[in-house]
Amino acid sequence: MRRKLHQLEFEFRQHGGKRKGAGRKPKGAEPGMPHRQRAMKKRNEPLHVTVSLADGLPSLRRGGALKLALAAFSASSNRHGMRIVQYSIQRDHLHLLVEADDRECVARGMNALLSPLARALNKLWGRRGKVFPDRYHDEVISTPTQARNALRYVLQNGKKHGVVPQASIDLCSSAPVFDGWKERPSIASIAASSPVAAIAPASTWLLKTGWRRHGLLDIHELPQQKRPAGRPRANLADSSRRATSR
Repeated sequence: MRRKLHQLEFEFRQHGGKRKGAGRKPKGAEPGMPHRQRAMKKRNEPLHVTVSLADGLPSLRRGGALKLALAAFSASSNRHGMRIVQYSIQRDHLHLLVEADDRECVARGMNALLSPLARALNKLWGRRGKVFPDRYHDEVISTPTQARNALRYVLQNGKKHGVVPQASIDLCSSAPVFDGWKERPSIASIAASSPVAAIAPASTWLLKTGWRRHGLLDIHELPQQKRPAGRPRANLADSSRRATSR
């Protein structure tokens, strides 16, 4: 007798492609900085760099943490082809205006800045783990208007977060030694008594001269609000970038 043969059906699982729930999970309650390709940068274009601190860590604006951040900025103000021209230290993030020939210089310079600083902060706080868990965000500055907005955003960032009085300057930034204020006499007395990191002089036309086309900065000016591109707390500057598209 012949046996009837039945063809068996197998279900093959498909791998790859877009699937619900796939991909790296966020490190915390909020998603980190997306790994988008960075915008092209020309040699004469500065960058506005934002670095976020991990959740739940002490403030960077106090005591030993502030001293370590200032020392790190001084040590990395001109290394690997990257120059730190202006900076602002906030409770849970950093703002930098930097100049570099290319993105490779920026990558090396930022690594030389953040890696030693993270180790020093962990030692100070008696902990282990990542201090700056997300990659830094940067925005290319290509016009005088953008340059002025970026300077205002970085130097006046403490007022945006409500930690600096309206008529004062942020002593946790390079504002005390900035030479583009309208009220220079009142700034000089403050600069003499406040610790400030050593920074590199601006060499690009945009940060040295170009931004002045739109007038010197007033200490009463506030940063322009902008929708953040990454974590909500590290709001990014500017500005007129909307007009030229991001």
